Amino acid sequence: MNEMISEGYAEEITVQEREENGKIWYIPHHAVYHPRKKSLRIVFDCGATFKGTSLNQHLLQGPNLTSALLGVLLRFRKETVAFMGDVKAMFHQVKVAECDRDFLRFLWWPEGDLSRQVAMFRMTVHLSAPCHHQVVLVLRSGKLLMIIRPTFP
Repeated sequence: MNEMISEGYAEEITVQEREENGKIWYIPHHAVYHPRKKSLRIVFDCGATFKGTSLNQHLLQGPNLTSALLGVLLRFRKETVAFMGDVKAMFHQVKVAECDRDFLRFLWWPEGDLSRQVAMFRMTVHLSAPCHHQVVLVLRSGKLLMIIRPTFP
């Protein structure tokens, strides 16, 4: 969590912002241990319900833009050269509009110190869990390709 905060993927909410009344949603989270990587990652549960509703229930899903594996494998045979990449923290590369960030709030102890007062934070980037984020990434990637295409034909 400290890395997410230091990278700017999450920001602490000021005292003034805590007192503002508006549309706010707090997302529960927990750590998941990966035995092969010997690392922890934070998982936000956007499907958790409160008073019969969840964040995921209020998001538009959008179309399924994920490429089928068979199609990807067949397209590798079309050209002489194929490229593949892995974007570090892919979902964290797309910022959330400031007006929507209060729907991505969470509670955390600064520096992970449970003896300190709990603090309120909010994500500044997309989480990987909600259903609509794949659509956002594909659309943003398409826009990036349109921008760089004249430079790299």
